[in-house]
Amino acid sequence: MLNPNDRSLYTAALTPPPGMVFDEAIATTFSLDPATLLTIPVHLALLGRGSRHEQTGDAITLLEALRRVMERVTVYAQRGRLQAPDRPHVLYALLEASVVEVMAPRGGSFHPKLWLLRFKDPTGESSPLLRLLVLSRNLTADRSWDLSLHLEGSPRGRYWAENRELGELLASLPGLAKDPMVSPGRRDQASRLADEVRRTPWEPPPGFERIRFHVLGLRRRPWSPPESNRMAVISPFCTDEALAKLCQNSKNPAILISRPDTLAELKGETRAKFQQCLHLDEAAETEDGEDQEADRGADTLGLHAKAYIFQRAWETHLFVGSANATTKAILTARNIEVLAELVGRRGKVGGIEKLLGPEGLGELLQEFQEADSHPVDELRQAAEAALERARRALAAATLRLHCTPAEEFDLWHLALVAQDPPPLEGIARVRAWPLSVTLDQAADLGDFFLKGGEKEIKLGAFSPQALTGLTAFELTSTIPDIRLRFALNLPVEGLPGERDAAIFRTVVRNREGFLRYLLLLLSGVEDPMSSSAFWLHKSHSSRGWRWSSYNYLPLLEELTLAFSREPEKLLEVKKIVRRLAEQKDGESVVPKDFLHLWNVFEVALEALHER
Repeated sequence: MLNPNDRSLYTAALTPPPGMVFDEAIATTFSLDPATLLTIPVHLALLGRGSRHEQTGDAITLLEALRRVMERVTVYAQRGRLQAPDRPHVLYALLEASVVEVMAPRGGSFHPKLWLLRFKDPTGESSPLLRLLVLSRNLTADRSWDLSLHLEGSPRGRYWAENRELGELLASLPGLAKDPMVSPGRRDQASRLADEVRRTPWEPPPGFERIRFHVLGLRRRPWSPPESNRMAVISPFCTDEALAKLCQNSKNPAILISRPDTLAELKGETRAKFQQCLHLDEAAETEDGEDQEADRGADTLGLHAKAYIFQRAWETHLFVGSANATTKAILTARNIEVLAELVGRRGKVGGIEKLLGPEGLGELLQEFQEADSHPVDELRQAAEAALERARRALAAATLRLHCTPAEEFDLWHLALVAQDPPPLEGIARVRAWPLSVTLDQAADLGDFFLKGGEKEIKLGAFSPQALTGLTAFELTSTIPDIRLRFALNLPVEGLPGERDAAIFRTVVRNREGFLRYLLLLLSGVEDPMSSSAFWLHKSHSSRGWRWSSYNYLPLLEELTLAFSREPEKLLEVKKIVRRLAEQKDGESVVPKDFLHLWNVFEVALEALHER
């Protein structure tokens, strides 16, 4: 139980099981890194056999992966907690519809970390499979110590009471959105998957006998942990009040494992309630004991796992999920949290002693020693608090973007529009820019948020492929060098119809790229390169990808196979050919000789449709 040597890869948990293909998914997270989300479709679609770096570093592969799966993936994230990546990417715009920003109904945080994935048998012979990941990790590139629970099961006829609260959470997600215009398809998805979750018996991990889910924050009632003989708490963030409540329900609060700074901020009487107060050894906070990325944020390393262990008679109750031992999470129920409760005989799954044994965390922990207190930088604390207030104010504000044609050829003005812009006190500067461009193109918003009434300010003139609702903000405190960056997914009015086509043309930038993309489009999801790898290969020269002398014969074979087996694929080819053939300037990326070949298949498709 909780063996630190039993590690799992996030991406491996998303990969379809053998013989099945990805169908659809819902994810929930507090913070979201768009750069991390951009890589997820590759693993869901299982595109190719190359390395992860080769797959995610290839924009054409990413483009096809996004086209295949992102209409069926919805990620619900806390409003105002989208990260602003350091580097722009033209494909960020294709994530807009999949990212739904939500807010907890009573002013807390939307904090659950889940993946619910549905896989299906392409032959239809087997029942669909649901995979549920209950995590303590956000959808970011952090390298902190986290916990994951991996469950699988197939929906059946009756509802399971143990899944009721989890189903209610999934069904409620669209109603928590800041922008009420969640598409009907995504609302239906939440309702459909919620119903399937209610009807799914999960296979427990080895040794455990029962599983039950607890959702906090949808109702006003706080969490009621079970009474226990012994208790251990693992939580990176804690408050005195929450720990006191937990201790009231246990005869013997044995262990508290947290971060050193959290333990230092607790009252001495709170720490004294536990037999041991522990934290990770400094060498255990990174993969090899050395901090290779010291400039990263404090939350990207160290302890981030949350777990509660209660020993009752002969049973062990293990709670894992998103809830910290804090007032908002487990006392006032202002945060929305998820906990999975696993119950098993202590003789089979172990107890608190096993947690600290050689198979548990024992070798990674050390006793907390109260050090001399460090002086508090009150000015910095006040500046950071002002930045957080400004973030919350922008997240709660009614903001949108408006596109209008610019006088310059093929450029569009992008303007930020706010109704009753919130005043941002303690902020010296506000800048904003689309995630598809670099920071040096950011617009200074000046006094945009200092006056009331509906206002509009131009962010700049951009090419169609750079237009996106994913908008980065940088807030600078009145104290120099204290900044905060984040992004919002804002609704866009007047978006040009050719935006997506322009993105395709930017990625599929030449005829070679068009032919490569066409092969991906025609290939099967399970192994898209298998049938064409003999034709397309990586050159060892600096020219990169090149084509063999077989000309269009292999492509003709691929098109013919698709027409005979899956003619609906050619409908997608038809859309892409028309999208890429509409080149406004310069030479089209679609070769003329291919258009002659394709015309034969278009005629055949029309004849097939008329039958």
